[in-house]
Amino acid sequence: MKRRDWLIIGCGLLLALLALGAWLLLSPHKSAFSSVTVYVNGQVYGIYPLDEEQTITIDQGNGKLNVIRIDEHGVCMERSSCKNQLCVNKGCLDPNNDETLLDNWIVCLPNGVTVELTGGEG
Repeated sequence: MKRRDWLIIGCGLLLALLALGAWLLLSPHKSAFSSVTVYVNGQVYGIYPLDEEQTITIDQGNGKLNVIRIDEHGVCMERSSCKNQLCVNKGCLDPNNDETLLDNWIVCLPNGVTVELTGGEG
């Protein structure tokens, strides 16, 4: 390939990236998520809308307790009876944060409780 060919390819790629950037900036931002799906031991426990503030208490008996909070900040594991508290320390999943697209789970492995942001525009 000649130098001129590489220049044409480079310009084409640059134009494509500029067009993509403009489209992303000018398009209205909609959350990719509209609901929270809670699983207990791999089974769906419930599906809850993200636009309703609520607290979900999961008491499995035998000392396994999890409290999930949905509010204007997103969804959090507010309390858990597990020892390591990784699920609580994870913090809130904010559906409007673009990084959440890659990290939309809270997992309490000792209690078998999983929280996932789901639904939405996709």
